Amino acid sequence: MAITTAALTGAITAVAQAQFPGSQVTPQLASAVSRSVIAWISTPTNVNVVGVTAGTSGTGSVNGKMQFTGPGGGLVLPALNAAGVKGPSSTGIGTSVGAGVLSTLNASAQYSGASFGVGVGTDVSKVVRANAATLIPIMLGNFQAQSVGGPNGPQLARGLSNGIASIVLTGTGFGGVVGLGSPVGGTGTSTSVLF
Repeated sequence: MAITTAALTGAITAVAQAQFPGSQVTPQLASAVSRSVIAWISTPTNVNVVGVTAGTSGTGSVNGKMQFTGPGGGLVLPALNAAGVKGPSSTGIGTSVGAGVLSTLNASAQYSGASFGVGVGTDVSKVVRANAATLIPIMLGNFQAQSVGGPNGPQLARGLSNGIASIVLTGTGFGGVVGLGSPVGGTGTSTSVLF
């Protein structure tokens, strides 16, 4: 199952409702963050996934499941503070977004790509680049579309983007290679996109 806007919005909102009971802004913020992450994460110039493959020599397609580690809020909150977003609500926002992103990625994130050197076998992949700089303008645009962030929108977008990129960088995946193999064993590499 791929990452969806609905699942990510729901996860962020569920944590945020406990942090900000009755908030009218929570669903809008969750939606803006979710739309931003979905638009950003599967673009290879934004997030790079590379791997090592083993099996029979050849070429093939790689498919696998990603897992992410770390305290979601513990990665987002320092990024918010570094961007100048501080105070009581920054803790709730950082916790909500971090926990929601981490749980949704672990439940749904997959990767798919090409294997070079192995046609049939196994793959172990790692997120090696998560470009927060490309997420910031996407998030800022979605904040404006949802009427959230106000004058602190650029700082909020920068902090959340850097924190989310930190979570994505923890991603490691395990999958398989299917394609044209030979009777000779081999090792190779893979490049994939996250979705």
